[in-house]
Amino acid sequence: MSKENIAIFLLAFGLYANTLGHKYALDDKIVITENQFTTQGFSGISDLLTTDVFVGFYGKEKNLVTGKRYRPLSLVTFAIEWQLFGKNPFMSHLINLLLYALTGILLYTLMKMVLPDKLDNPWYLTTPMIIAALYIVHPLHTEVIANIKGRDEILSLLGSLGALYYTLKWLDTKKLMHMVLSSLCLFLALFSKENAITFLFVIPVTVHYFTSYEFKDNVKSTLVLAGVSAAYIALRFSLLGVPDTAEATELMNNPFVNSSTSDKFATIFYTFGIYLKLLFFPHPLTHDYYPFHIPIVGWSNIWVLLSLLIYGLMAFWTILGFKTKKPSFYGIAFYLATFSVVSNVVFPIGSFMNERFMYFPTIGYAIILGIAFTFGIYKHIPRNKNNMRLVNAVLILMLVGYSYKTISRNTVWENDLSLALADVENSPNSAKANMSAGLSLINRAQEENDAATKRNTIIQAIGYLNKSLKLYPSYIQPMLLMGNAYYEIEEYENSLLYFEGCLRLRTNYSFAVNNIEHVGDIGVRNGNPDLAIRSYSMLISYTPNNYRLYLKLGQVYGREKGNNAMALENFKKALELSPGNIEALNKLGIIYSIQGQNELAIKAFTEVIQKEPDNANTMLNLGITYNNIGENTLGDAYIQKAIEIDPSLKR
Repeated sequence: MSKENIAIFLLAFGLYANTLGHKYALDDKIVITENQFTTQGFSGISDLLTTDVFVGFYGKEKNLVTGKRYRPLSLVTFAIEWQLFGKNPFMSHLINLLLYALTGILLYTLMKMVLPDKLDNPWYLTTPMIIAALYIVHPLHTEVIANIKGRDEILSLLGSLGALYYTLKWLDTKKLMHMVLSSLCLFLALFSKENAITFLFVIPVTVHYFTSYEFKDNVKSTLVLAGVSAAYIALRFSLLGVPDTAEATELMNNPFVNSSTSDKFATIFYTFGIYLKLLFFPHPLTHDYYPFHIPIVGWSNIWVLLSLLIYGLMAFWTILGFKTKKPSFYGIAFYLATFSVVSNVVFPIGSFMNERFMYFPTIGYAIILGIAFTFGIYKHIPRNKNNMRLVNAVLILMLVGYSYKTISRNTVWENDLSLALADVENSPNSAKANMSAGLSLINRAQEENDAATKRNTIIQAIGYLNKSLKLYPSYIQPMLLMGNAYYEIEEYENSLLYFEGCLRLRTNYSFAVNNIEHVGDIGVRNGNPDLAIRSYSMLISYTPNNYRLYLKLGQVYGREKGNNAMALENFKKALELSPGNIEALNKLGIIYSIQGQNELAIKAFTEVIQKEPDNANTMLNLGITYNNIGENTLGDAYIQKAIEIDPSLKR
């Protein structure tokens, strides 16, 4: 390994070594820890290869955002790791780091092929080295590298660069194996994430800018890769079907759902400007750009107009570059091409923006800066010692600053709680960020043994959840979590208010339904029949066909409140909803017996015995009821038979 490659490896390792002790965080549960296919290890790989990425987590296809998600490669690697190492975030973080270092080395190798240093610079100040270094240190990559789930981005870029490398090799040697390897790299890149499709543009443009190979050879290699992409798309469609192109209607999956078309595209260009700002000055960083962290703006916004102007110039320079072949224009073309698929223009991405979407385009930014620092700037100023020292000082300052930000940002990704509490400060107006902070604090409180600390943590969680609901009042997740938070500190009446709020938004929301019933059960266990009655009655008003709730409500009225009339009414309703139900018949029989309606009690008990001849408790109740009406012989016979079935009934 050359000293350049060693330097790049050490740089990447040094920057991200502090992630090796991190836990799983954010979407890692979707693709790893709570994914039923990934956690099967080798045996789950076939399912990962044939289903949408969300199926293993949700148990069914979830069209959360526009289009389907077929990205099996990274999940297959997670399944292999699970099989070999078990639940081991250290190994997953290490693999991410090593793959990132390999990406830096491959990028350097490619830049040596297309942008060899034009001046007599030391190895550490050559154009390819500076491009690779600027790329590796950029803080926008922390979301990809420090978050294990980000491996889809890593593998996709690594495969895409591999396809470019082997295409250049094929053009040089015409060896079939190089074209095969190029095709394989692109296919695997697409299997990791669809962003690799942009290299159908990047590869021939790279050949056009930096080589003198014949046009027909460039077309030939591009057609082969286009065929590979078509094969991937055909396989994807055959497995998942044609994706639904309808836009999501839930705000958290489509931030433009309530916006006009004009405001939508104005806001998109507003985010374009933010991306450029973060490329140059990556602070503050956050994983959360959901509503309402980014405001909806119109075309009168000065930053929108400035962004439109800048991107218009970039598009113009890209077109101009096909004629002039200026390397800096290539960097712009690379940026725009790889940015296009995540820009919200080609298709909706489900969010305003995300820092991980800059993982591919940052190469274009690094190319532009690498060219500027090593030779481009000297077309405008003399290349003397003083100017070189100044330029190199600016470069070092940028590298050190980016490195510091990367290392410090990595610490935020240690776990869900650290990430949520850090980024809610950076995205204070995001409904989702506030919800995530509340959820993480609830999870923390559930692990706390000290009652006072637990309560204080829950109160802190409630503050974030309350803000989330103020930002987005119909956001069902924080509504549910508010109920859970109050449940944790045993403020059950408050918890019911929020659980019912969930049902007002979504009548059959299973989490709220189960939680309300559970609060009712708590009321029964804690000797609070009024809480139980309120809970079960509330639930019945939203799910009136659930016979079990009538049984529970009747039990509370009869046993806890002594209100046999209400108990009877509810047991009858339960039997009406579930004809022949054994529990309902038994409870009806008992109430009838208590009320002295012995004939009706006998009828109910007898129906049970006909269904369950060995039901000793019902047989005992039937015997007692017969004795109550003076039919002692028959009653004693049933009692005796009940004791024979269950001797413990003998008094």
